[in-house]
Amino acid sequence: MGSDALIPANSPSFEYVYVANQRCDCGGYFAAARQELRTLPSGPCDRITARCETCGAEKVFEFDIGSFFGEFERYGRFHQTDDRFREAMEHVRAGEMSKAEVALREVIDPEEGEPAFAWGYYHLGMVLVAQGRAEEALGYLERAAAIQPLEPDIIREMARVCQTVGREGEAKDWLDRYAELHSAFGEADQAGG
Repeated sequence: MGSDALIPANSPSFEYVYVANQRCDCGGYFAAARQELRTLPSGPCDRITARCETCGAEKVFEFDIGSFFGEFERYGRFHQTDDRFREAMEHVRAGEMSKAEVALREVIDPEEGEPAFAWGYYHLGMVLVAQGRAEEALGYLERAAAIQPLEPDIIREMARVCQTVGREGEAKDWLDRYAELHSAFGEADQAGG
């Protein structure tokens, strides 16, 4: 991964959350194995080498840490983002979609939240769908799919929402992708939970 593809992170904890939510091509999930602080021309970067818990394959993730590097009081702020995410999920369970929307927008806020938190985008998209705003939801679901392109649940919902708004060709493409992932990962998902 080159410096032009750095993953934005607003706290060290989020880096590990991001890595743990990424899937390997085999369907397994990654776990951080090594971390290295690097200085690139664009600024400080954390390089995490992760290993797939299923097949052992390694993958490197590089994070732009310029938003918090050297500001120790900001290092633990993912806990605030996680608290907002949990609050949003409570609002969803209570059927309070407008409150969930507000909390989820804070979760993915580029400055105060985590702009690469796929599940924040996914759930915001689903909240917008529940509010009858499926067309608006597509952008958030697309962002979630871009961050976690191997996550079948996200891909399936992209297909469903595309169908909802009448984008049948796109829906078919997403459904085909979901079928590929479900076929490839079915056993891995069943074994993992």
